[in-house]
Amino acid sequence: MKETVKKAVQDGEAYDNKRTLSQLKSIILSKGDSERERLLSGARAEAVKWTAEQTEQLDAMVAGIRADAAKRAAEITSCRLVEAETARDRSRLRLQNDLVNKALLLLGEAMADFSKRPDYRAILTGMAAEVCEGLAKNPKGRERQKIVVRLSAEDAPHGKPVADALSSLFPELGISFDPAPASITGGVFLCSEEGKWRVVADWESRVEEMADGVAKAVLAEL
Repeated sequence: MKETVKKAVQDGEAYDNKRTLSQLKSIILSKGDSERERLLSGARAEAVKWTAEQTEQLDAMVAGIRADAAKRAAEITSCRLVEAETARDRSRLRLQNDLVNKALLLLGEAMADFSKRPDYRAILTGMAAEVCEGLAKNPKGRERQKIVVRLSAEDAPHGKPVADALSSLFPELGISFDPAPASITGGVFLCSEEGKWRVVADWESRVEEMADGVAKAVLAEL
């Protein structure tokens, strides 16, 4: 009889221990999900803030270029009214190309100046988070994806902190920093550990993405 009672007590204690461990596990997982969502929201906010600031700077830059383009176009037009139509067309085309190239050059220089901002590391993290978020939503099979982050030689000191921040945001991805400098003009370079894919989000690629919009804005004033 005593043995039966003793065994029943032991079984009850074991059950309570298992229930307590299960409750602790649920609490830890819940806190982990909340922290991940908080960090992800912060990275998204930084990315949105950076995009808004970039758009504002671009609008101001284009406005200045428009005024300059209009003035130069008017001067050239008045000076060449007596020239042949084909010569005027060629000159106008050259002017258009020069103004568009100047606008794109100024845009690239403005983006390069982001490295002087105190929140530059957050900007890099936000740019990389945009790429990682897409990968996290579309996993390839059950195997944990391993992603390598590379930066330009000048931005190397930000590499490990950026990789650590991304690892906190996306624990389902294996993110590491490769100190070998990437051939980019600021921004981030992400690739798979095996090198099967890569995503370049540097200033040069950003300028290329905006090229058509800048060209239309400049040419609309000519």
